[in-house]
Amino acid sequence: MPIIRNSVGSVLYVYFNRPDRKNAIDLETVSDLEKALDDSASDDSIRAVVISGEGKDFSAGADINMLASFDSASAYEFRMAMNRVSRKIRDLPKPVIAILKGYSLGGGLEIAESADIRIALKDAVIGQPEISIGINAGAGGNVILPRIVGAGRAMYMAMTGRKMSAMEAKAMGLVDEVVEDENQARSIVEDIAGKPQITLQYIKRLVNASLDLPIDRAMEEEALYFSLLFTKKEITDLLSRWRKR
Repeated sequence: MPIIRNSVGSVLYVYFNRPDRKNAIDLETVSDLEKALDDSASDDSIRAVVISGEGKDFSAGADINMLASFDSASAYEFRMAMNRVSRKIRDLPKPVIAILKGYSLGGGLEIAESADIRIALKDAVIGQPEISIGINAGAGGNVILPRIVGAGRAMYMAMTGRKMSAMEAKAMGLVDEVVEDENQARSIVEDIAGKPQITLQYIKRLVNASLDLPIDRAMEEEALYFSLLFTKKEITDLLSRWRKR
């Protein structure tokens, strides 16, 4: 199985499962990840999704043996499949957190770039090294990465192929938190999953929408969703409990 699923409470953990290949991504992996995302979207018991890797690595990127067999048509098919997964991560109405560890490179990192939050273990090696084998990123490394770290840093990563530490990635804003181990990362995930689900959904929707809207329109959307929260019993009950303290 190229993907392993493991539910822990209200969190679905999805692991790339090719540790002997440093969790290199092939078409079957992408297809299974897409299915896991689709299933989580319709499962009300799941409040957050984590993407990580089985073993010591997150993912070293696309499987090079697969890439070497491609022609133009098959290369396009693979990248369109990767694009679908990235889009489903961004559209999923639940937080998606990537836990990076070991090799977190290339196409694997690009999947993580579409996640809402990226947590890295201190041993993570992070980069977009595709230039080293003559190709460019094709699933967000040239499009989503600049929105996270800025155009100059994204170009530097893509053009040099340089690998960096977790702390370097945090310093440029690519990683949101660096932790000692997976237990610490899971503690952060569980805290997020315990927050009001509708509020998490609105936060994700608004932050993503704001990237494509003029600021005044985005502020109007923020005000609208803020007001909608006051129609939700979960939120009004929570506010009432806080008022009584």
